[in-house]
Amino acid sequence: MNLRSLPSSAALALCLAASPALWPAQAAAAGCTVKVGILLALSGSLGELGQDNARSAELAAQEVNAAGGVHGCKVEVALADTQTQPSVGVTAAKGLVDLKGVRAIVGANSSGTTMAVMRSVTVPSGVLLVSPTAASTEFTSLSKQGLTKGLFLRTIMSVKDEGPATAYVAAKLAKWKRISIVYVNNAFGRTYAETTERTFEAMGGRARIVPYNLNQPSYRAEVTSALQGNPQALVLIAYPTGGQSILKQWISAGGPRHFLLANSVDTQHFVDILGAKYLDGAWGVTLGAQTGQPGYKAFADAFAKHYGKPPSAPYDSNAYDAMAVTLLAMAASPPQAGGRTLAKAARAVTAGNGVAVGPGVAGYRAALKALAAGRPVHYVGATGALRIDALGDVKVPVVVSRVTAGRLIAAKTLGAHEVEALTSIAP
Repeated sequence: MNLRSLPSSAALALCLAASPALWPAQAAAAGCTVKVGILLALSGSLGELGQDNARSAELAAQEVNAAGGVHGCKVEVALADTQTQPSVGVTAAKGLVDLKGVRAIVGANSSGTTMAVMRSVTVPSGVLLVSPTAASTEFTSLSKQGLTKGLFLRTIMSVKDEGPATAYVAAKLAKWKRISIVYVNNAFGRTYAETTERTFEAMGGRARIVPYNLNQPSYRAEVTSALQGNPQALVLIAYPTGGQSILKQWISAGGPRHFLLANSVDTQHFVDILGAKYLDGAWGVTLGAQTGQPGYKAFADAFAKHYGKPPSAPYDSNAYDAMAVTLLAMAASPPQAGGRTLAKAARAVTAGNGVAVGPGVAGYRAALKALAAGRPVHYVGATGALRIDALGDVKVPVVVSRVTAGRLIAAKTLGAHEVEALTSIAP
């Protein structure tokens, strides 16, 4: 019998008021399950990324189950596809909340879809939404205004911090003086491009920014505009499908073969499709994990063992951490706690206090044991030591890559403190 079906409201009140040490036994005795949604782009322009993001989130849930579950209950994951479309995402989210009864959702991929889901579904329903990829600054603004009601968190850093890091790579590492930035025309791409432009020009360079819309038959006009001013390089802030067409048309038009691939196009798959002869020497920037750290290695090894291939897409570690933080927050809260309580608990398990625990079954077993005893834990995730603040924002490392002999290889990692320092350069 599920706790929701208990005939006595007094029994439920007693359960919620009980000490943490009693929560697992009470939940297990009730035979409950913990339902969590995964709402990601499994198709559409971000489907190439969303599928492995979903696998990463599911992996975390499976490991928590192997460690004993949340309050002794099995985690049940309900998976839904946004098709990279806000309207589809809203319908899918309603299904997760109204039909599946999920208490929290990991998702979505794009900032636009995430925003629509948050406004139309999760905030009105009091459900926690934890995005591994929505990097628009609009979420911070809405949180400051109280419009998220504390129900939105993310394990990805805002583009207001990523733009300056991208400008630093272009100006200081690649040493370019003139760049064109072609960006996907949505809240994410626009803010990313504008903050990159401001910081690059504050560093003494000159930047031209050109938007593009999704699903166009041709991007010749955008490429022609981007080639004005004799740029030395192209900074591409794009989704994979459109990004492939833009880069091919740039090369066809005789543009310089100097590139900086940002986020969704900073992948080995993207390099493989375009070809090493065009992209060798290209730079890449993504918000990702410090791959040499124990947390990432534990995640990557488990992913490879489970799925027969290593994680490769951007945001895989962020998606894994989004699920891990969500489930640890549930374990740190009374059974059936609401979204705002879960959000507060998520901030607590990333605050840096308590027993340090990492990814993997052994890490979750230690975390669940500590939480059941009423002791705090500090989750150090696959992406690193996350710290989610009161606005739901987080700082993560920025990984700088180079394409060498057809392989995308991590060349440098900018830590959270370095990234924060770069944000002060531009007005």
